Amino acid sequence: QRTESPATPAGRVLPSMKNALEEIAAEVFEQLRRRNPGFCSCAQCRDDAITHSLNKIRPRYISGSPVGSAVTRVALSQWQARAELSVVMIDAMRRVQT
Repeated sequence: QRTESPATPAGRVLPSMKNALEEIAAEVFEQLRRRNPGFCSCAQCRDDAITHSLNKIRPRYISGSPVGSAVTRVALSQWQARAELSVVMIDAMRRVQT
């Protein structure tokens, strides 16, 4: 079943899309925060670090397609993708904290 977002001002209906990295970024932040208790874990610092990271890394969009979403999520579960995001997240956490 495909869900669609509201119509644009031009009347076009856009498919529902999401950056799959949003979920992974939140997981990576929590893992890094637990390993580094000195980093602030308040909601503002958490959101700022995740947002900064998402702005620095190439987005991986998924739509309502179960197959496409599954393929993207499997690719993001690989250690290379998480390592790349971890490096960016550590930098973001340091920037936010200062």
